[in-house]
Amino acid sequence: MGRTLGLLTAVTLALWLSWMAPWIGRGGGASLAFAQNPGKAEARRTILIDRKPARHWVGQDPYSNFNGVALDEERGEVFISNDNTVTGESIEVFHTVFMPTDRITEPLRRISGPKADLGSICSLAVSPEFKEIFKVNSDGNGEMGVYPLDANGDVEPIRWVPTSHGAWGVFLERKFDELFVTIEHVNRIAVYGRTAQLTDDDPVRRYIQGPKTQLADPHGIFVDVEKNEIYVANHGHWHYTEPGESFLQEGSVPPELKGKRSSYSDVIRPLLPSTGKFLPPSIAVYSRMASGDVAPLRVIQGSMTRLNLPLGLFVDTVSHQIVVANGGDDSVLFFDANATGDAAPVRVLKGPKSGVDGPTGVVIDKKRQELWVTNWTNHTATVYSRTADGDTAPLRTLRSAPKGTQAMGFGGAGVAYNPKRDEILAPN
Repeated sequence: MGRTLGLLTAVTLALWLSWMAPWIGRGGGASLAFAQNPGKAEARRTILIDRKPARHWVGQDPYSNFNGVALDEERGEVFISNDNTVTGESIEVFHTVFMPTDRITEPLRRISGPKADLGSICSLAVSPEFKEIFKVNSDGNGEMGVYPLDANGDVEPIRWVPTSHGAWGVFLERKFDELFVTIEHVNRIAVYGRTAQLTDDDPVRRYIQGPKTQLADPHGIFVDVEKNEIYVANHGHWHYTEPGESFLQEGSVPPELKGKRSSYSDVIRPLLPSTGKFLPPSIAVYSRMASGDVAPLRVIQGSMTRLNLPLGLFVDTVSHQIVVANGGDDSVLFFDANATGDAAPVRVLKGPKSGVDGPTGVVIDKKRQELWVTNWTNHTATVYSRTADGDTAPLRTLRSAPKGTQAMGFGGAGVAYNPKRDEILAPN
């Protein structure tokens, strides 16, 4: 989900509107609302809001919005995803060490174009050993794309890995050669072999999903193979899911298409009746080999945590701290890796000098003892000492826009009125 924070693409908006159909519609009289049971329809009274806006403004952001981040420490290269549809979604590659400057930094190379089919690109992982880049794109196509590490320009992926609509976070665990993917909309962690591809009969090795898991709109993910643990950041938007449920489910595929789909996005299953609720954001920890509907080993959650729309997540295996891009609070939070419950962060990177502004991705360069943060809101990637704390200025800053330029925001979605609750609904 680009920098998701509630981002709704046309597909998601259409599904949302179908769910809200009992209350909303167009026109001043009756509208046709399709029920959860396909084939049934019901005319319902709806209300049309007919007011002139106080002001109207439309604009476009011509600069890359930095989102996910991954490192090739040995080659000294950083890989950053850009989810801006105006510039064209891209994977941009830069030197990790560069002269500090306030000017725009041009990438060494850039993957972008219709053949690349990047979609609303979110997170990245890289394999220097096998010279591959992995990307997931949430509300775009339902597959993970794999690209050559040295690719440049409009390059087709080497292969597609079948994930699901809503895949946001990806982590490559090198020792056991496995990919861990978070899927927002069905509260799921799916595990694949690194070489999995679309034509495999059953590419998922195992998954974590179900009401016991406490997964609630999962985003960033990290696997600590030394501790044999999985760390996951949750926004807190929960709804009931069955173990094994996928947003795109084999059971919904017409018989004539079974085994013949070129994409998992060919067929979308109907939404189940809503069972949702909002939970406090959290960091959930699981055993690396956990499978099915399993409870977490521990959960960091509560008012003391300061968690607010946590996005990217990384574990510093030297300091034994969890590093969280706290998108809703313009901060980077650091927790003891063994923390549980309503635990306060051990340190916080935040403030006007820090340049942390709508952070989405975090990663630590162990070779250079540095922390990288991608900031979606101000078009930057900022670099700090590994132990940075408080309102600390970055050592250097990558910019995709002139200094001080703010991102345009999301927008572009519709609004609706719920007469039952006398509320205006504005997906953002």
